Amino acid sequence: MKSRIALAVIASMAALPMTAGAQDIWANSGFYWGADLGQTSTDLDGRGLDRGIEDALVDSGFAVIDGRSETSEDAFTWGLTLGYQIIRYVAVELAYVDLGEAEYKSRLLVSDGIGSGDLNTTVNVASSGPALSAVGTLPIGAGWEVLGRVGMYFGDNDLDVSVDSGGLGESLDDSSSSQSLMWGAGLGYTARQWTVRLEYQQYTDVGDDDGFGEYDVDRITLGAVYRTDFGFHGR
Repeated sequence: MKSRIALAVIASMAALPMTAGAQDIWANSGFYWGADLGQTSTDLDGRGLDRGIEDALVDSGFAVIDGRSETSEDAFTWGLTLGYQIIRYVAVELAYVDLGEAEYKSRLLVSDGIGSGDLNTTVNVASSGPALSAVGTLPIGAGWEVLGRVGMYFGDNDLDVSVDSGGLGESLDDSSSSQSLMWGAGLGYTARQWTVRLEYQQYTDVGDDDGFGEYDVDRITLGAVYRTDFGFHGR
């Protein structure tokens, strides 16, 4: 008897129209697109590079008399996004992201036991590629929402090393690919079909662990996405 009553209740509920809340959750599924720009900060291990260069020189019979180094870690970044809204609070996004370029420079005074001279080294790293992420949003009233994301970044990484000593130079170019975890959080404001976003993202272990090494990239962007219909986003 209990099972028959339960079946009757389920059948009655199925016959009823969806409530406004349920309709609202499933409204506005569809594609959207957008773009962003901002600044990245690449966590280059300057001290590690100092030690690596000095160890290589010592192993080759040179002595480091004096030296200094510096890193330039901030760069311009931009991205393009294609998204699909699954339900009101969940979407998936495929983006192309350019993380910009970071640079390391060192100037050393080295000796071979007979004479001494300057050795200048420059290392440039850059990365760009697609990122696939899931995005969750939570409305906080009056068009505002907070968002969070987690996904994977598939980077195409470029490395350029140049060494100059006494007017003689050598250079090395290398490329690699990597798969990195990325995550982010931000704030959005929606007016009709447009949503403006301010977002922080982090890309972990970008680069090649077997080559130059891996590094993290922090990314802060201002962007906008456009939806082809209004629905709940325009309310």
